[in-house]
Amino acid sequence: MRRFSALLAVLLSAALLVSASGLATPEKLQQLEASGKVSPQTQACLACHMKVTPGIVMDWLNSDHATHTPPQVQEIYDAIQAGPQPIAEKFKNYPYVVGCYECHGMFKEQDRVDVVNHFGFKIVSIVTLKDCSQCHPKEAKEISWTWHGFGALNTNLSPWYKKIVAYAKEHGETEEMLPPVFTKLHKDLITWDWYKEYAKALFNYLNGKPVDEKWLNYIKTFGTVYDYDFKRIISPLYPASGGLATKVGERVGYEPEIGAMCGVGKWKFQTKIKNIMEHPMYKNAYTYHACYECHGTLVVPYKMETTVIKGFPVTRMVYWGWPSNGAGRVDPDGSIGTCTACHPRHSFSVAQAREPWTCGQCHIGYDHPHIEIYEESKHGNIFDANKEKWNMEALPWKLGTDFNAPTCATCHMSTIASPDGKTILVKGTHDLRARLVWDQMHFFGYPKADYPDNVQLAVMMGVKVLTGENIEKAVSGDFKVIPGPKAGELAFPRVATIQFSGELAKKRAAMEQVCELCHSTQWTKNFFMTADQNIIDYDIVAHYAFNLLKKAWAEGIHDPSNKLDEFMEVMWYYIWHHQGRRWRNGAFMMGPDFAHWFGIVDTVMEALNKMISYYEMAKNVKQLQAEVQQLKQQIQTLAK
Repeated sequence: MRRFSALLAVLLSAALLVSASGLATPEKLQQLEASGKVSPQTQACLACHMKVTPGIVMDWLNSDHATHTPPQVQEIYDAIQAGPQPIAEKFKNYPYVVGCYECHGMFKEQDRVDVVNHFGFKIVSIVTLKDCSQCHPKEAKEISWTWHGFGALNTNLSPWYKKIVAYAKEHGETEEMLPPVFTKLHKDLITWDWYKEYAKALFNYLNGKPVDEKWLNYIKTFGTVYDYDFKRIISPLYPASGGLATKVGERVGYEPEIGAMCGVGKWKFQTKIKNIMEHPMYKNAYTYHACYECHGTLVVPYKMETTVIKGFPVTRMVYWGWPSNGAGRVDPDGSIGTCTACHPRHSFSVAQAREPWTCGQCHIGYDHPHIEIYEESKHGNIFDANKEKWNMEALPWKLGTDFNAPTCATCHMSTIASPDGKTILVKGTHDLRARLVWDQMHFFGYPKADYPDNVQLAVMMGVKVLTGENIEKAVSGDFKVIPGPKAGELAFPRVATIQFSGELAKKRAAMEQVCELCHSTQWTKNFFMTADQNIIDYDIVAHYAFNLLKKAWAEGIHDPSNKLDEFMEVMWYYIWHHQGRRWRNGAFMMGPDFAHWFGIVDTVMEALNKMISYYEMAKNVKQLQAEVQQLKQQIQTLAK
């Protein structure tokens, strides 16, 4: 292990705790405890948990937490030139390493609802972003400013969250009820303190305890996101919902009688349904594993229980929405976002967070195949060839010395130092919007909004991130498009030039600064110029396709009341949500296969051409139907 000279003595002692294979052993745990560096409270935890959950203990033993005290975190901030950071007062002179009790027992806020008495210690099961912020304030704040932090509220929780935002606006309670995204962005940790109090009231309500009238009204008005098993949602956030709640079955008279597990021959639940959502046993449980695993959940503490676990009577809080490592998890203390999405418990490894596949566990697949694009790029090729030589733990991360090609973290987050480590070349950030200009995830081409809370943007400012409506209200800075030469004209550059100003210029400059550590300024300029043109090209295709869909709605070819259950609607979904994202991301991440075959080819040949052909066929059918109806009327008239 290599870090910086100030920690050399600590690291030498830490190295003794690691076996030749690189992993700690139970014998090393005994040595650590005998060293006097482990608090008495954590030693009590370890004595039991080495028998009950040994995997957790050994993961912790392999972590930097096991060999460092909280005050030493400032040495890391010094190394990356982040300046003095406000470490929690109780940890400033704390003499012990960061162990079980320090995280689970010295949590930030003592009045949270899920505190339990655990063998004489007051602990919480879930260590939150607020808790981590006590020693890692810079990172916690930056995460809370990002779409990662709001990854659940913006997506799978948004139908529920939108009711709360609308209520708060209507009743003049925005300051009390909503995360202070507009006032604390780039200033302080953004949390949802209203939910902390709501979780308390909800717990009392569910357990028959008194609840203040104000909070009882909230509970009856909002409930939780889980109450209707996601059956009231037809949304691009839950794309299957369109087909599951389709009206086509009713129109064509399809009403089968369906049972749950009926193939076994024992189950009842036989129900006639016009669509799948109507079945009482259908719960949309895929969302817990498909959506929440990445985006995060709303964690609801709903009862306290005492149960016997491996021979021990254990009192614990029972949660819904847990487990979840989703990046935007909302916790019972009002934390928005979670560190464990990228730094897995209980090792919290810097190296693992820098690995491309840590990002790839969510940034993968049809709609955002960033890891696949990275793997086929030159950057990914260099990483794969050289990763065994890299020092993934180094702080700061030294260009050429510790690594020689970017991972996801390098471009979007990392503090990057000169080869000798003496000069910080690029300042690091956990705000993953800081180096990005374009929104490449939604309908059309426009800059990313400054604020991460899409629901508050929509309700409070009329900004709809999905379609780009009023997006200029939420974007600091501007851009000017200078067209390139006309076809046949002998002139360069052959594409448009986009000139950014204000915050947009700063974001592009921040990313260019990373590129120019290894590439020339001309290489960087030309790359972004051609990549930006792909945003323009996609935008033209997307508007053409969407206008065709709106024409189909207007002419009665499709029914817009459910925008996800008919052919052209599904093709449009594929264009903006699947193939168009692959096209744009493939261009910006040097993935030619995704820019071309999985991108523009699928966008045009698979989706757009089908939309056009279907529209033409449907128009002809409608014309034939009209002619047949006219003939029937003529025949009826003649018959009279």
